[in-house]
Amino acid sequence: MNHTSLEVTRNMAKALGRTQYYTPDRMQAYQRKLLEPLLHHARKEVPFYATRLDLLFADDGSIRWDAWGDVPTFTRAEAQEAGNALFAKTAPDHVGGYTEGQTSGSSGTPLKFRVSATSGVINAAAAQRIFEWHDVDFSGKMALIIDLTGRFPFPRGATGRKWNVANPNAPACQLSLSANVSMQLDWLLASEPDIFVTYPSNATAICELAEQRGTPVPFHTFVSQGEVFNEDSKNYLMKVHGLKLIDRYGTSETGAIAAQCPTSNRFHQFSEANLMEVLDFGRNDLVKEGRGRMVLTPFYNYAMPLIRYENQDQVEITQTPCACGRSLPTLERVLGRQKNTFTYIDGTRSWPFLLRHEYAPFLPARQLQTIQKTKTDIEIRFVRDISNTTPIDRKGLQAFLRKRLHPSIQLEIVETQSISRAASGKYEEWVSLATQI
Repeated sequence: MNHTSLEVTRNMAKALGRTQYYTPDRMQAYQRKLLEPLLHHARKEVPFYATRLDLLFADDGSIRWDAWGDVPTFTRAEAQEAGNALFAKTAPDHVGGYTEGQTSGSSGTPLKFRVSATSGVINAAAAQRIFEWHDVDFSGKMALIIDLTGRFPFPRGATGRKWNVANPNAPACQLSLSANVSMQLDWLLASEPDIFVTYPSNATAICELAEQRGTPVPFHTFVSQGEVFNEDSKNYLMKVHGLKLIDRYGTSETGAIAAQCPTSNRFHQFSEANLMEVLDFGRNDLVKEGRGRMVLTPFYNYAMPLIRYENQDQVEITQTPCACGRSLPTLERVLGRQKNTFTYIDGTRSWPFLLRHEYAPFLPARQLQTIQKTKTDIEIRFVRDISNTTPIDRKGLQAFLRKRLHPSIQLEIVETQSISRAASGKYEEWVSLATQI
């Protein structure tokens, strides 16, 4: 981050400190001011939107905001099919250049994407605001274990700075996720960071190993990356290791989406970075309270505009005001991808949120993965906890799951030596091969 981008990001972070208290009407006006030039740009410069947005434009070129809900949404699969047609032929000078990347493909074929430099600024400013919410020490040292390329191998990893804009000289270090858990813990103990960023499941595994060794972890703050952070892991990291937790939510192609409020533990949407709509599962009606599928329109990405884009994430929205006083819209929880939703033989659905201790009477498990193979057949893969002498009780666990999930469930239990991460680095606890929406 050079001096110019540092100042721009600082100014943006200060602006976010003000906009988080905007009234809904003022925030809508703010969003539309950002949306309007993006829509004109997309219609003119992006082949995918050449006629797709026509219904939004009046004869004089103004935006017909009452027609917004008639613009068709599109999914990640449709974005993959569109390919280069989603890339802008040119972009305004003020948005800077762009970087290229691709999603991990954890939900199928990777999506190739481009991100404008201005998107990086809003994401960095959003991260700064998150840290301010949680009173992070900006002079502390940050360690990251998120790299999937192998660029930062054990034991050295890499060192750097500029993980925050309040104190750009604060030290940072990074290790690749390809290092095993024992190596990661050794590296963390040697690095002595104050703040640690990785996947929640990886942090849990590291902390469990530290507990087995009788060694305190060196960091006091954990920042989530890349996965839905389940309550079981949160409780363990807070109660056993005394960690401060900062839960963030975003994607590679859309950037920052939401983060957990330290007051209510709900998620505040980043309304200044994107327009989030939550639609029901049947029609395309807006959901104001409850669960639905998420549709996003990021404001700052002119290199590859995503207008009413469904990344297949599902959330639970609430209208209950947050006690912190911020007026940013609130999510009760992030439910995960469509593939994490279980669909049963009678068409009902659920988002399983069972904690590990609920399995304890039936299974001596250290690690679990539950896979819905068909609408009635469920397979539980588990890694044995060698210190646990509880016998496997398939009938008891099946009866428990029939009560908690659905009475039609037929259960199979498979013991394994390890449960692999996806290519994304994520560890999926709940995977449905039978989900249909």
